[in-house]
Amino acid sequence: MIRVLVFLFLFMSPFVGSVFADEGREIRWNRPPGKLVSIGTHRLHLYCTEGNGPTVILDAGLGGFSLDWYKVQGLLAENNIRACSYDRAGYGWSDRGPSPRATDQIVDELSTLLEAAELPAPYILVGHSFGGFNMIYFSKLYASRTAGLVLVDSSHPEQAERLPSIPNDKSIADLGNFQRVFTGETLHLYPESIRNLAGAILSAPRTADTERREYVNYPISAAQISHSGRLRDMPLVVVSRGEQEWSDDPLGAALYLAWMEMQKELSKLNASGTQIIAAGSGHLIPLEKPEFVVDAIQSVITDLNKKAAHLADVPPE
Repeated sequence: MIRVLVFLFLFMSPFVGSVFADEGREIRWNRPPGKLVSIGTHRLHLYCTEGNGPTVILDAGLGGFSLDWYKVQGLLAENNIRACSYDRAGYGWSDRGPSPRATDQIVDELSTLLEAAELPAPYILVGHSFGGFNMIYFSKLYASRTAGLVLVDSSHPEQAERLPSIPNDKSIADLGNFQRVFTGETLHLYPESIRNLAGAILSAPRTADTERREYVNYPISAAQISHSGRLRDMPLVVVSRGEQEWSDDPLGAALYLAWMEMQKELSKLNASGTQIIAAGSGHLIPLEKPEFVVDAIQSVITDLNKKAAHLADVPPE
């Protein structure tokens, strides 16, 4: 979904200092938690936590970045699951990237990043909101490199046409999570140790510019998803919001109903798809209820292990 950033520069003053310790290292605005990997035209920031099994690749929503996955990566590390978040070009610590900022360009850059970083495939792909577009497209284009797919309140390629219209007299505050409003109130969703840093990055002018560049190409990205063919059989879990965040009126109810119908459709992208409702969470599930994302990833891993065990039990012909 779309994040409309309300710039709160009154928060900016404390951001120049260190904000949290990570494995004994202080992370500062000018010192990323991960590494900057060159993909030829520019560098992308990649942050990996250690663990076993297929590497989990995490892609944030429109206007989001790697720290949106901070809680999820922490829980995955506790469960010994290797995970890597990254910043799409123009977000977080990554360099700006070439236009157009549409899904095919983004996925091409992600593919190059994973190869340059020498992360072995296949991957478990996890995409939140607009990040779901990118992970669906990757899993179709690079099926042999994809072990499983988790969509977290993901965008749907038909949502622009199927979500009820928003009247002109509705303010941003009335829209709930049809549009993500970044204000100081949303910062409490980040752990206190990284709250100031997250606010600084989300409030940065280049974040808004990158979001605009992705948003203007949103119809192109949606069309690319629609015309990218079928999703092959693989473990697929759709994690959907459990709370109705839109306005408490008939329009809000209609928006929520339409959104949940499309979430159900995403869970039917292949025959293996299932859906989990993140009770108590709105759209920002990775920050509000990260345990549901981790449960979905563990479900995919369980399915993969069962399939591997079954193949091992089948005698050769």
